[in-house]
Amino acid sequence: MLVKTRSGRGQQEDAAALRAQLGAASPMPDGLTADQVIARLDAPVMRIGAERTEWDCVRDDHAAMAAAGEWTDLLEALRYTDQERVMASGGRRVAPLISEGMRAGLSAAIAAGDWTAAKAELAALEALFDRHSEDYCAAQVLAQGHIDMASARRRSVPDGQISRDAWEEGAAHYERAEALVTEFDPIEEMSPLLAATRYALLPGIEDGVAVCREWYEDWVDLDPEDAEAHAAHAVNMLPGWHGTLSGFEREARRAVRMTEGVTGKAAYAVYHFTAMKVLGDLSPTVDLEYFCEAIADYQSATGCQHRANVSAHLLSGLAMEFRKEGASAAYALTKVRAALSDVLWNRLREIQMDCWTTGPESLAFALAEVFGPALKRGARIVRRGEGLGTLVRRS
Repeated sequence: MLVKTRSGRGQQEDAAALRAQLGAASPMPDGLTADQVIARLDAPVMRIGAERTEWDCVRDDHAAMAAAGEWTDLLEALRYTDQERVMASGGRRVAPLISEGMRAGLSAAIAAGDWTAAKAELAALEALFDRHSEDYCAAQVLAQGHIDMASARRRSVPDGQISRDAWEEGAAHYERAEALVTEFDPIEEMSPLLAATRYALLPGIEDGVAVCREWYEDWVDLDPEDAEAHAAHAVNMLPGWHGTLSGFEREARRAVRMTEGVTGKAAYAVYHFTAMKVLGDLSPTVDLEYFCEAIADYQSATGCQHRANVSAHLLSGLAMEFRKEGASAAYALTKVRAALSDVLWNRLREIQMDCWTTGPESLAFALAEVFGPALKRGARIVRRGEGLGTLVRRS
């Protein structure tokens, strides 16, 4: 009923495939080039990690059930996985993935810009809710569909332009979603999924500033291990949304206090990961030493290879930037390099290239930063224990 996992082994790559993706020879630490580093990589390399493959399988399997009209079974699965906080690999919750599968037809129509088809898919979800109007799961799927539609219609307008029709249509979808969500209470239903959908209403309601912290706290109280709650709230706490840089730092520390008993300092890492995606750089308010400790807790919370790869990729990017800054960033580089070494030596057992979003150059830099001296002596990078290590092969 729940999850049909498929092996990610078919996604395996090798060093030769990575080398083919490299551009011109890029300088690495210790005078190596990216090509030279990757050529010495004998550890497992996956094009797509097993965690992401599992998420796609859950979503696709339940999309197939929706296409077959198995709505009663879907609602039962959605309720069970939501209230039991069922977790897929990598820390992802299963319930949102099932909900995404149930809305797959709508998502496909939105992606194609086919608004007529999208409205037809929404009408089908409205009919589902009419048949199960007492079920908060049916309300969640429909409400999230309206939120998806509202967001897509507003994004469809070119930057710098205003379309009254698109804006009013988006507002109508938000209004319908709000009406659906407010029929049920996330706390009474023991539903993190419903709390997440209610939080997703914030861009479309007037009193978002007044309720965002309360709704975030409800979501965290219902599922303190879910990093998605921190990531969603972090965006709203940045300048340009509902926050300031100094306020963002306070919120990140507050998130740690709320969840430290279950995930350590991981929430702080999630906040600043999110800030880097939005701002394009590390927040100037970050406590770098605390951040590096938080990254370790972020990976330890699941112990998965997805988070290990995400952490290594992020730390590699920071190390690259601090090296470019020279002596003024020596202290920062030392801290980041130590955290990167910990991830590679003790946590990263396989390389998942879907997490290295800036490409193999970033991976090559990370490997050279940590293993450079050994590579210059002819060593190769292999899997060793719970992480990576170096080995000089005897001919």
